[in-house]
Amino acid sequence: METDRICLFNEVSCLCGADLKAEIDEIVWQMTHGSQIVPLKTEDLEYLNEESIIVKRRFYSIAKNKEERMENVVREIKKYEPADKKSFEHVLILIQTSKEHPLMMSELQGMNDIIEGFSPKADIRWGLGTNEDLGYRMFIMVVCSKK
Repeated sequence: METDRICLFNEVSCLCGADLKAEIDEIVWQMTHGSQIVPLKTEDLEYLNEESIIVKRRFYSIAKNKEERMENVVREIKKYEPADKKSFEHVLILIQTSKEHPLMMSELQGMNDIIEGFSPKADIRWGLGTNEDLGYRMFIMVVCSKK
């Protein structure tokens, strides 16, 4: 059921040992299995195991139609981006839409708004996939990390 309600879930935790490994494994699994169209590969994400800071944020658009969904998600990402955005060395972005309402070329321009403000030296990778539960909505997960 789609609603206009926005739920902000911000998880900040200090993980170590098996809990940290499990969280990293979950990020890698979601990134690799959720990016069927423009894939991200497991071996390209192994660096996450060496990082000391990882920030994961997930966003769903709440736009009424697909013409507004990227703008909606970018606005939310900008509201809740890390204060030290420039210091991150790696950035992963997963974008998902439904097959019925695929990502439009015009929406890809929103990627510039998402990566704006990261260091020019940051390694930025992105994947694109489908999720049939989304309907008109769009899902974006941003994972920033550094040693």
